[in-house]
Amino acid sequence: MDPEMYQPAFDDAVNRIVELASGDLGRSIPHIPDWTAESAVTHVGLVFSFVQKSISQGSALSDQGVAGWANDTANQPDSVNLSTWFEGVAGELRETIWKHSPEETVWTSSRTFGTAKFWMRRMTQEAAMHRWDIESAYKEPKGIEPRLAVDGIDEFYGFFVSERLPAVFAGNGTLHLHAVDVDGEWMITRNSDGIDVDHSHGKGDVAARGTASNLLLFVWRRQGYDVLETFGDTSLLEEHQRLLQI
Repeated sequence: MDPEMYQPAFDDAVNRIVELASGDLGRSIPHIPDWTAESAVTHVGLVFSFVQKSISQGSALSDQGVAGWANDTANQPDSVNLSTWFEGVAGELRETIWKHSPEETVWTSSRTFGTAKFWMRRMTQEAAMHRWDIESAYKEPKGIEPRLAVDGIDEFYGFFVSERLPAVFAGNGTLHLHAVDVDGEWMITRNSDGIDVDHSHGKGDVAARGTASNLLLFVWRRQGYDVLETFGDTSLLEEHQRLLQI
């Protein structure tokens, strides 16, 4: 995805979250147990704050990562003014990331990717996915823009699975994911060490077709494979969701 497309997509998602954060934050998010709109807004804002501060100082803010840092009550926001707080931390993150050129070296949490483009993508995807989560607490959420969704699937396999869960889905079988509304295909081949992923067109043991948004929501376990058109051994799709939990 062209790096120039990240900032507008980030802004769109942030603006929608700010709007939603002004509403009834006690509403439950149907697909995430024990999470409310308030939980999700707080989570995204704390991620934004951690990343912004870490980039600024050139190292991780805490050796316990964002989860450990966020659990410290000293870092929790004022829930009364959550929308204002979120808008502020999102603005600080935006300024910190986009003052760099995409290929400029900055601190990242990745072993492979070490430039500002990593955060342009990661924080845009973070905002877009959680916008969908938060919106689902109020109404049927709007899908994620197709090109952004394709980029999110690439990130899921190319960063999260590759670096954090490289061997979890090891085994036998092939899965083919195919976007119907934009150019996007993924052939996932399981092996004894993990998986290989490429963009080839082919016949897998199971194939799943759908909008890029629904495919992204599937790999991130927001939706089941029932929203997709499937052919073949769907137990592989079930195993995908059961094992690849980020």
